[in-house]
Amino acid sequence: MTAAPPLEQHQRIPLTRFHNNTGEFLDLSTRTPVILTSHGRERHVITDVAYFRHLEDVAAGRLLDAMGIEAVRTADMTDEDRAAFNAARPTADELANDQWDD
Repeated sequence: MTAAPPLEQHQRIPLTRFHNNTGEFLDLSTRTPVILTSHGRERHVITDVAYFRHLEDVAAGRLLDAMGIEAVRTADMTDEDRAAFNAARPTADELANDQWDD
């Protein structure tokens, strides 16, 4: 599953427009969440069920499962695990400039 854009980047659709073009926006919601508004205020979000289930897993504290990550004790790490971990470690410059999440 690809990451969805931040909430502020999702398309906002007035409820009236949604009612008049339901199929169009249901189709769009299979690719990205769609925020439905009423009088300019956010009211509902429609999205693909896989994305919704992913959010439920994360909210329920099952983040590792939701992301497909296996927790490994450092004592049980293989040389390959250690190499991958070290390769992903941010440099001091990246940490200093808050640029280490790529």
